[in-house]
Amino acid sequence: MVSLIALDVRPITTPHLDLDHLPLANKGFQIKDTSVYESPLKLYCQYKDQYLNQVDKIGQWESNFPKYQFLEVHIFPEIVHYFHENYIPSQRAVMSLGHTILFTITAESINEMLQLQPRQKLTDISIGDLLDKFPKLTTAKVAQMFQTFIVEEKHTPQEPPPYMYTIFSQFFQDIVSMISSILGYTIIEYIDKIILSFMSIFTQRHPPAVMYDYAKYIADRMHEQFIRMSNERVFKYSSVLYHLFLYYQTDKFPFTL
Repeated sequence: MVSLIALDVRPITTPHLDLDHLPLANKGFQIKDTSVYESPLKLYCQYKDQYLNQVDKIGQWESNFPKYQFLEVHIFPEIVHYFHENYIPSQRAVMSLGHTILFTITAESINEMLQLQPRQKLTDISIGDLLDKFPKLTTAKVAQMFQTFIVEEKHTPQEPPPYMYTIFSQFFQDIVSMISSILGYTIIEYIDKIILSFMSIFTQRHPPAVMYDYAKYIADRMHEQFIRMSNERVFKYSSVLYHLFLYYQTDKFPFTL
């Protein structure tokens, strides 16, 4: 019989960590915008041309979401951290070292930058509202969505979502890609309830059923992510941040923008 040997193992003393202030990821790891599969500028021009030529099938241009696409930028986490460190939440303003306002993060500043003046009543949009909306969609509405956006009828799902991305048309995938960039919500392989709820506003040959306030949504998400950034290190709107800085500080550059 083999005799057991006692090992002299010293107890391990673990370091004390304050979990409430422990970063969830390395600095800069999650500072990245949601990827858009097609060029935002190309889709913007395409949807505008379809609208002007009266071949916009579902009213995507009228829904305003293409107008809230921003050119992709090279992301430098250091710049985002600088803006975060000089952000005054109560004023929703990023300050300069001289204590002047560089720009504000509000729906009004975003709309001014994009030269948009919404004239119709807008509805707030949130991930939670979209989740709550999905169970309320009628069977007829879901069937109509599938008929509009599914590539082939044989691929029409019979089960609840999520659904494979590839069963939907390229037209649908491009819209989803652009919407995801606004929501800061990454779609990789599956279309879920959130995206389907959003797409339900579209019906062929009709204007959108709901006009969402994208500027307010973007500004609110940027504000929230800045507030939580010291711990979570997440920021999904670097392109918007850079554009706000360039637009509101144009006169400070030694060259014309």
